[in-house]
Amino acid sequence: MIIIKRAKGAIQWFAVVSLFLLSGCATTSIFSSYPSQILPLKQQLINKQYKVVQDSLEKHRSSKDKILYLMERGRASQMAGDNQASIEDFKEVIAAMDVNEDKASVSLSETASQGTALLTNDNAIPYSGEDYERVFVHHFQAMNYLFSNDINAALVEVRRANEQQKLAFIRHEDEIAEAEEKQSQNNSQFMDSFSALDTAAGRVKNSFQNAYTFYASGVLYEVLGSFNDAYIDYKKALEIFPDNVFLQQDVLRLSKELGMREDYEQFKAKFTFKPQHPKGEEGEIIVFFEHGFAPVKQQVKVPFYAGQNNVHTAAFPIYDAIWQNTSPLNLSFNGGAVLGETRPIVYVQALAAKALKERLPGMLIRQVLRVTSKKQMVDKTSGFAQLAIGLLNIVSENADQRSWLTLPNDAQIFRGYLPVGEHDLLLSNGTASGTMSVKVEAGKRTIVRIIATDTTLHTNAVTL
Repeated sequence: MIIIKRAKGAIQWFAVVSLFLLSGCATTSIFSSYPSQILPLKQQLINKQYKVVQDSLEKHRSSKDKILYLMERGRASQMAGDNQASIEDFKEVIAAMDVNEDKASVSLSETASQGTALLTNDNAIPYSGEDYERVFVHHFQAMNYLFSNDINAALVEVRRANEQQKLAFIRHEDEIAEAEEKQSQNNSQFMDSFSALDTAAGRVKNSFQNAYTFYASGVLYEVLGSFNDAYIDYKKALEIFPDNVFLQQDVLRLSKELGMREDYEQFKAKFTFKPQHPKGEEGEIIVFFEHGFAPVKQQVKVPFYAGQNNVHTAAFPIYDAIWQNTSPLNLSFNGGAVLGETRPIVYVQALAAKALKERLPGMLIRQVLRVTSKKQMVDKTSGFAQLAIGLLNIVSENADQRSWLTLPNDAQIFRGYLPVGEHDLLLSNGTASGTMSVKVEAGKRTIVRIIATDTTLHTNAVTL
């Protein structure tokens, strides 16, 4: 009878372990790292194989991680110039994010996901998006509407992006304080293992404030003639990213035009240049340049305490310590006349590093609970069941490396003037080069968006 009971117990535990192993079918990053899944798609984007990428990501529309896959798809569709497909993808992402925000209590499926995470890894938790990614969803949706000539819809989206930044500021203060309070003093050295993140994370105050988005809303306000609102958002962008010369020019220009004498005198004393103005028959050109791909999380084994003097080692995500230098886009026209070069306005790699560092205390808490849960399972079993659980521990010990990987590494801007007429812009950032035609009209703004992925440029333009 004892042998029969043990056999039944082993079968039961094997069934449990198999269930969690099979759960990888629902959340594909549990046993296969997300970066390895997306790597070939990024190469296909470089080769402009947009349809292949769209079709590949379409298969994940109903997955638990659909927010992540549809963010990638919306971005890929945007590079392809397929604004309508991108709009639909980002609409679905926004709707899913809104559902997550509106949930007053944890659903049964979420409870199951959290339970699976305790026996496998954090990849079992459906991806909900980092705050900086949520801001970019609305920002890119605004770009979709902008280049579809729907300025009012674009303005709605950048307002929502800026509202996300306000909400994130409130939410993060409480979340980070709570996680750090729960963190054991025995694990004070745990964060020291991630000091490599400081190189990038130290360049930003938090993981969600995005000067690029405030600048985009300022441009849209100017297009609509709301110069006071534009000035407010340019100032917000300047507070976040004070070294951008085009931001400096914009606040200096508008403070003078709006009669903000105190502000104008302050900016005039601080900035030594004069703002640009059109000369004769010239039109304005504004360039949004998105460079490279966002950094990829690596996996590292880090020691931590789970109980007094009880040291364990587990897999955690980390970003490479090497800072990826920005590469400006050089602009010339009509055979080589120099127009200028772009300047950085947001470092996505810094936002990503900061976001990871803010999440580490929570990751540690879940890892301690995971070790405790697995130990309890082992203590209640023996023989084959323990072997099965040990197998689960080995194959499931993977760090959560998920993040929006088709985001740019950084974004940059340029603002200047060109003579009225048709022009061939020559574009080069040292790695990629190309040309594009733009139309410049007197008293109007030609907005150019350029996305650089390795050696390839994806371009779009609209005159408003």
